[in-house]
Amino acid sequence: MNKDKLTSLLFLIIGVILLFPSVFLTFRSIKIISSYETAQGKLVDFKEKWKKNKDTEEEYLLYAPVFEYQDQNGKTYTINSGEYSNSKSLSTITQKIYYEKDHPEIAVTGIFQLYIVPLIAVFFCFVCLITAYICRKPAVI
Repeated sequence: MNKDKLTSLLFLIIGVILLFPSVFLTFRSIKIISSYETAQGKLVDFKEKWKKNKDTEEEYLLYAPVFEYQDQNGKTYTINSGEYSNSKSLSTITQKIYYEKDHPEIAVTGIFQLYIVPLIAVFFCFVCLITAYICRKPAVI
């Protein structure tokens, strides 16, 4: 097997492997955006977490915003966004919260989880599949 076909096969395998999580993440995001109820969450606190740098053994503090939101019945819930940052200033005062109508305690927040992660997965899947398509024939020099 020559090098071009091996490269094409490798990128095809990686592209197919990435296809499943990218489809799953995309449909999950579409389901959440279309079927969950929305509420406006208000920033109430920050959750702190210490992280240790493996190379320098130095510890630093990360912050994740904690939002409070109300369901349609007026009951109040809190949610940790799970998106940690080294600065409190990067967090917004309000955030759109998606929650299940029957179980309002199950909620999702953040543009990163709903839009960015599926977009990255689809992008890398297409890059691998296009690279496999381009490398399928030997290069002509």
